[in-house]
Amino acid sequence: MRSAPKPESPMNLPQKIYTEKELTRAKTSAKLVGWIQGAGVVLGGAIVLNLLGWVPVLIGLGAVGWVLFKLLSRPKDDDGES
Repeated sequence: MRSAPKPESPMNLPQKIYTEKELTRAKTSAKLVGWIQGAGVVLGGAIVLNLLGWVPVLIGLGAVGWVLFKLLSRPKDDDGES
């Protein structure tokens, strides 16, 4: 039986070493993408709230909360069966 080939280095290092400038740019662009995603969620929520009104949104949030509560508060079986 053949064993897997050994890596050249005993440590698990990346193939490319990134410069500080590249890391800073990646962090900045990741933050920008996060802010854009957050703004999209807020804008989408505002549009849904404007179109539907408060009552359906509150009923939907209540239903989601109830389902999550039921899923998370289920008793755990000791023998591993569902």
